[in-house]
Order: sequence, then structure tokens, then C-alpha cells
Amino acid sequence: MNILSIDPGKCKFGAAVVNDAGRILCRRIERVRASGDGGRAGVFDLIYAPLAEIIDETADAYGIELITLGDSTASREYMSAIVMILRKNERFSRVVLEIVDESHTTEAARALFHKHNPPFFLLRWLPYSMIPVFREVDDFAAVAIALKYLKNKDI
Repeated sequence: MNILSIDPGKCKFGAAVVNDAGRILCRRIERVRASGDGGRAGVFDLIYAPLAEIIDETADAYGIELITLGDSTASREYMSAIVMILRKNERFSRVVLEIVDESHTTEAARALFHKHNPPFFLLRWLPYSMIPVFREVDDFAAVAIALKYLKNKDI
């Protein structure tokens, strides 16, 4: 089973595809483009098109069966958009949406980042929490959400 996991946010969101063994198949950060209406557009209007594109691409490439969504920032808007996308397209009829507690996923994302991008020389002996991350880790936060779902579904 392949899982599309989404770490929601107002300005950007992380997306990752993880298999049921916890292996990362792909990950990316998608920026939400501000509208030209002076800020009157809601989060839903800004996220719908990028979410539809990601769901469509990952369904084709990886055959996703489940979407996990973090429960924090703007998650209601993301949930509404995802439900609408899934209902509009017949081929997504078997895709299930699960909401996952997003607490501590940023810390897990930083650790995952360092695991996949090991620190150099002397820094590798420091705890991951003390090593700065010089890029956004929303994609790894999405991975952390999927891994949290996989861990908790077995309980």
C-alpha cells in the first residue's frame, strides 16, 4: 500500500509518498501561490489546484490507496479540498483519507532530514536537535506524518 502524506500549511505544504514498509518513494514542497486579489482568496482557493495536481500525479505514478493529512495549520481547508478532489474523480473512489495528529512531526522531520543528509565531519557527533537545518523540511514532515500513521495503525 502506498500512502500520500500531506503536511498542511498556509504558505506551503509538504507532500510525500511512503509505502507501508516506511520507505520514501518521493517527496516535495509545494508553495501556495498568492492570488492577485489583494489577499481576499481563502486558503481553500489557493491550495485546491496544487493539491489536485499532486493527487493526480501520485495516483498515476504510485497507485496511492491512502492519504494522510496532518491535523494542524489549515487542515480543515485541506481536508475539504482533498474530499472534493476525491469525490470529483471516479478513479479515486477507493482512496481513503485519514487525519493524523501532527504533534512533534517537525522534530521528527528534522531528524529524518539529517538521516537522509548526514552532517559533515565534527557535526555528526552532535545530537540532531543541535544541528541547524538550512532548508524547509515540510516534505520530511509529511514523511513523519505517514510514519506516525503506520506506527499507530498497528497498535
